[in-house]
Amino acid sequence: MFALELVEKVRRVSPGAANALTTLAVKNIVPLAAAMGYRVDEVTDARVKATVPLDRKTKNHVGSVYLGAQVTVMELTMGVMLFRRFPPSQYKMLVNRMEVAFHAKAKTAVSAVCEPPEELLAKLASELRATGDKAEAWIPVRLLGTDGQCVAESRFLAVFKRG
Repeated sequence: MFALELVEKVRRVSPGAANALTTLAVKNIVPLAAAMGYRVDEVTDARVKATVPLDRKTKNHVGSVYLGAQVTVMELTMGVMLFRRFPPSQYKMLVNRMEVAFHAKAKTAVSAVCEPPEELLAKLASELRATGDKAEAWIPVRLLGTDGQCVAESRFLAVFKRG
């Protein structure tokens, strides 16, 4: 049984325990996530939300969340969403490009929210079935402060290959 399948079985019993397992998995795969204090808060078919704190390890010289931590939490959260829909046992995924627009200083902990439109994910799945080889899509992610203010908006060009 693959780890993601186990997490989904746990999610049916306890979403909180499944989020904790997902957090541990991400920290194991990407050790930087552990150093940043990355935490998965919510995972559904339509939405993934994860948080990094504003603390000594993530703070920059002007007292806000360091740019690298902001981008990393957005990218990891997008990855959790996509790996849930397109399991690594079947697909390989890399980010080829990204675009970010920063709107406010990240003065608090920040939460990345990945809620791609269902149509976008369905089109990606359809392209993978049709080509059997490679497909790509721009996946949007928002970064919010604890007050709900939008700190940044990003999009990642995710490229998939079967296999």
